[in-house]
Amino acid sequence: MSTWLHIANCCNLKCPYCYINKDKKFMSFQTASLYLDKLEQTVSHHGLDLVTIRLAGGEPTLHKTLINFLIEQTQKRFVEKGIRAKLILLTNGTLLDLNLIKMIKDNSVRVCMSLDGLGEWHNKTRFFGAGTGSFDVVAKNLNLCMGNDVRPTILTTITDRNISGVPMLSRFLIDASIPFRYGLYRDNVGDFKGYEDFMKKASSALNDCYDYYALAIRNHSAVAAQQLCEIHLDRKPHLRGCNLGHSGVAVDHNGNVFVCQARMDKKPIGNLETKKTFLEMAWSQDTFPELHSKDVLDYKGCQDCQWSLVCGGGCPVINFGAHDLATTSSPYCKLFKIMIPRLIELKALQLIWGHVKTKEVI
Repeated sequence: MSTWLHIANCCNLKCPYCYINKDKKFMSFQTASLYLDKLEQTVSHHGLDLVTIRLAGGEPTLHKTLINFLIEQTQKRFVEKGIRAKLILLTNGTLLDLNLIKMIKDNSVRVCMSLDGLGEWHNKTRFFGAGTGSFDVVAKNLNLCMGNDVRPTILTTITDRNISGVPMLSRFLIDASIPFRYGLYRDNVGDFKGYEDFMKKASSALNDCYDYYALAIRNHSAVAAQQLCEIHLDRKPHLRGCNLGHSGVAVDHNGNVFVCQARMDKKPIGNLETKKTFLEMAWSQDTFPELHSKDVLDYKGCQDCQWSLVCGGGCPVINFGAHDLATTSSPYCKLFKIMIPRLIELKALQLIWGHVKTKEVI
């Protein structure tokens, strides 16, 4: 069970691609307690032994007291009762401080920090309300985390605005052994008319990244993990790009439950007062009813693709935005088909280097 907990509906940045309809409201402690009650009910009713809680927004670190409360309650309600609980803080990185970093470290909270480039490349997409770039503050707090043994995973949204800065960012992250995930996003209105041209530029930037990453592995200097969109190279077949409509929900600051954080502008699929568990709400969602009976092996354009079980068809929300249908191949399908072999190459190099290291130790 995975939940996206929208604890703040406000943010101190004005990122142009943000899809959240923001105001100045926060989740109350009462709503947070109801959420924890509902999660406990879900765990008990379905016999779960693992839950993932993403603390998000808006910008969740605007509500640090609630973050502390949720961390403490997660320990008491789940961890101390033998339920594995993964806590993940999704932050723009501008408001981290030593007290919060210590809390994160002491409770094994994973941090995902947004960084869209170095210097001005980051500032093109992630700036404060007055238009002032946030890079200097984010870089300072990234160093603060690293200096206190907290290694964030960097989340980068690649858009037309910052794509030319991706090669420079890639080199920085690889050299510093910082894990990262690159996501592709053209805009926030669902207009994919220009995505063909965008994919050509993205292909160039990503190939540059993977060329450098492969060289770093061969030089025995690359150890950080990396991911591209919904692509997973592991031992499991991925029938879906994500857990939307299957094993995940998003809970907003008012206690309404949605199929996805990117669809909180739509009709909720439930709320914290209903009798249904989170999983039952996910299974009965009607935001994307076509997902009830189909997986990637049924998707239009995916049935005969050799990589379908690697990408799972991509993000269903992006698919719907481009094609008015969630159960179809990603609009980035052509790019995925180019990049997946590159990612397999990196995986192979890592396995070879791991084998060499093991032999040296023996």
